[in-house]
Amino acid sequence: MVMLEAGLQPPRRGAIERLFALLLRLLAVVSLIAGLLYWARLVGIAGDGAFRFDLLAPHVRILYTAQAVIAPAAALGLWLTARWGVVLWVVATTAEIVAHGPLSDAFPARPGVALVGLVCLVVLALVAIATLLERRTAGRTGP
Repeated sequence: MVMLEAGLQPPRRGAIERLFALLLRLLAVVSLIAGLLYWARLVGIAGDGAFRFDLLAPHVRILYTAQAVIAPAAALGLWLTARWGVVLWVVATTAEIVAHGPLSDAFPARPGVALVGLVCLVVLALVAIATLLERRTAGRTGP
């Protein structure tokens, strides 16, 4: 509001920066759905009750509970395009990749989750780098 009263215009966002915001919002929707699915598994609604909290091994309980809490919080941060949302999402996705990739013998087999998470991490990193380069060429360094 002050910027408009002073006659200043907010900096225009470039095409890659708008793409980055769109990607974050898309990841937010997916993360919210994933978090709700983790909750549905833990309370026995999804999976015919096979993934209820009291039936899981302790290490799976820890992962599923952490994902059920972190994924919706990350979704909020991603939707707001806040940096903390990206950090939470990266932590949650990395945990899923490790659990369902290298540690797949200790956790339920879900190789698709690990692969999709890895692809999303790479795409997010590439778009983030492209956004930084676009800001640098435009002479802006702020958020």
